[in-house]
Amino acid sequence: MNHDAVLKGLAELVAAPATDLTDFLFADWTRVPGPIGEIDIAFSVRGISYVRVVGLPDRTATGDFATSFHTRFGRPLRRTDREPPGLRAALDGNPPAELPVDLDTLTEFEREVLRATRQIPRGQTRPYGWIAAQIGRPKAVRAVGTAVGNNPVPLVIPCHRVVRSDGSPGEYVFGAAAKQRLLSAEREAG
Repeated sequence: MNHDAVLKGLAELVAAPATDLTDFLFADWTRVPGPIGEIDIAFSVRGISYVRVVGLPDRTATGDFATSFHTRFGRPLRRTDREPPGLRAALDGNPPAELPVDLDTLTEFEREVLRATRQIPRGQTRPYGWIAAQIGRPKAVRAVGTAVGNNPVPLVIPCHRVVRSDGSPGEYVFGAAAKQRLLSAEREAG
């Protein structure tokens, strides 16, 4: 074995050391005003990872915000006063296309569904079947519904814009009334 070649190869590897490993151990969270009440939002260097509306029932929650986050992501939270760039536009219904979201805990199918969901314009809706067709799985309508319901970042990825095939609103993580309020507000804003 030529040790000089190995050492030379290792010397050519260049990577900046992490300045603060806490960014990889913790996620930050903050509370901000949103379109249907105050919102708790968790984010990390990878992007926005968890969004919940304070005081609204949440069928996916397993306790308070920090407990639900830890159960789902296995990481602790630390409080911050800053918010991720692009959050305001996302909460106003116009998320920037490049707004980073961390969907690493989801399956590839769920990520495909949520990428398609991101394409629904503000003030418009699409049925679950449209999402299924967009991702090339037209028979997976029920699975699409499950994936939409598993969205960890509602409001940022506008799953409230996905409706039943008959046009009725259907279910929503924060309840049907919240979904209807969001859709009505977006339609009125044009």
